Parts: sequence; structure tokens; C-alpha cells
Amino acid sequence: MTGQGMKNVYQDLLNESSTVYFFKGPQGFKLSSLLQEIGDKHLEKGFDVEFYYDPLFENTVEAIFVRSKNTLYLGATKPSIEPTLLGTRDQIISLYECFNKEYITANGEKISQLVKESEKWHNQCFGSLASALRIHDDWEVETQRHMDWKGLNAQIGTFLNDLFGAMELNKEGTLTHRLLGTLTPNGARDTLQDITKNLERRVFIKGYPGTGKSSLMKKIAKDALARGFDVQMVWCGLDSKSIDMVILPEIKFCIFDSTEPHVYFPDESRKGDEIFDIAKHCKLTAVEEKNIMEIVSQYRKSMNNAIEYAGRYASAIKELRELVDDAIVENEWEVRTASLLNEI
Repeated sequence: MTGQGMKNVYQDLLNESSTVYFFKGPQGFKLSSLLQEIGDKHLEKGFDVEFYYDPLFENTVEAIFVRSKNTLYLGATKPSIEPTLLGTRDQIISLYECFNKEYITANGEKISQLVKESEKWHNQCFGSLASALRIHDDWEVETQRHMDWKGLNAQIGTFLNDLFGAMELNKEGTLTHRLLGTLTPNGARDTLQDITKNLERRVFIKGYPGTGKSSLMKKIAKDALARGFDVQMVWCGLDSKSIDMVILPEIKFCIFDSTEPHVYFPDESRKGDEIFDIAKHCKLTAVEEKNIMEIVSQYRKSMNNAIEYAGRYASAIKELRELVDDAIVENEWEVRTASLLNEI
């Protein structure tokens, strides 16, 4: 959930996948349980699995990606994602026949009411997020005018030389994409600890908005790809055009924005943790600090509004999905999904 609307990385995952299962049908919670079961069975057999969760409901799975098999299982009704390589990579699992049509018809008016209600809160939530993003842009204007860009560029040059030296790999680097986190009805959430648990060097960027954090990470990604390294770019949960993290898996390295809303500090038990301090290059006057305090207040108000509307949006969607689950014909569901579990 970003200031530019709902963002996901499923199109990017399609490009990484050799097999994709598209689940099509009315969206309830039962599909999430099935995806969770598929993921758990792969984990039990030793596969490396990525779980992708619905921002509205914690522990509700939207998709799983089995990395070691390059296989994606995707709830593809909402967001609507269509297969493009039928007969080769893509397989459709249609679940429409698993629903009691008479039950759906009998509850048609209630469904229509819930859809309209959810759309109202959806629009207000994303309107508030868009407002927060505009305010965030104003925050950047205040900081950029007081940046010592020459000093920052010198710091970046030293850092890149330390990171890469003369290292180059005799291959073409691969670029992949992920999301660091999102807004939820319970506030901002991120997956930083899970993403970085197996990395040896973690660099925490500290700096004000607009002072070059995202630009630094994009430069690292560009240089790494030119040297043949694989790169994973992890995108911001508020501004879908901004980078929050870059991972270089071959050297077990990451660098990320560790400021609000995902504030982290080095872990003393991890010797590879360090801070990259950009804030020292930004010398704010008392006037700018006062202006920024007002901007921050407005920004947090917009974010709090977005969180409140997200909660109301989730409530309407929850009722709608529970109604859909009540319409499932269990025997038909088992027939259509059992083979997926047996094939693992």
C-alpha cells in the first residue's frame, strides 16, 4: 500500500519463475490457508520458500515462491494477474466451480453493499497515503538545500572502493525486485529481520529525507550489476519509486534506509553491522528545524488517517471474504486442490 496505490512484485516474480500456478476464483481466506499449507510442505522437504502476505491481514498469504524450484503459487484474482505463457510456464487453477452459486446469489445484495463500502474506505486510505507522500516531498525540499553534496560524494566514493575494490565476476548480473514492507491496519510493517538474517554485512543508512539515501542505493545496484553481481532491489512501502534496500547475495551484503518508518540500529551481536551516516552532511538552521517539525506533524497526521481508513477497509473486506468462504463446497474444493499437495 503506497502513495501511488497498491504495489506488489508479482509481475517481477513471474519473470523469475519457470512454473506459475494462477489461482482464480472468488477471494476468501481459504485460499490463503491452502497457500500456507503448500509453502509449509515445501519447507518440510528442505526447499527455500518466500511467503508474500496480504497487507490488510497479518499471516494471510497471497503468494508463495519456491526459490529452489522457481515455482510461484499465486492468488491471481485480486490483484488481477493473467497468465501469458499458457501451455508452458503458466497453469490455471480455477476455483469458481467450488462455490455454491445459490448461496452467492442469495447473498448478492450483501456482497454488493460490502464491495461499495470497501471501495469507499480504500479510496480514503490511498488518498491519505498520497497526501503523506506529498508532505514527505516538502520535507525533502527543506533538507536538500542544506546538504554538503561534495562531502557526501567523497564518502560514497570511499565506501564503494571498500565494498568492491577490483572485484568483478565473469558473468552477467541478474536484477530482481522485492518489497521491504507496507502500511497495514496496525501501522507500518516490514520484513527486514527475515530478509537480512543470513547476511554477513548490514549497512544502516542514517539521514534525512531527500539527502541521497535512495540515490546511493541505486548507484550501488548499478555498479554491482556492471561488475557481474546479482542484485536484489527492495522497494519502499510509501513511495513505490524509491529504494529502501539493496542486497548483494553473492557477498552476503545489504544496505538499507534505517530511518522512519523502519528505524533500526546495528546489533552488537552481529560484527558485520555498521552505520553509513548521511545526516552529518546536512546542517540545518533553527528555522529549517522548526519548519521540519511542522511538516513531520502533518505527515504523521496523514499517515494516522491512512491507518484508520485501512482498518475500516480491512473490516469490510474481512466480512466479504468470510461470506465467500461460507459459499465453498468442501468436497469440490478438495478435489480441485488435493493434487497440488500430493505433487510436492
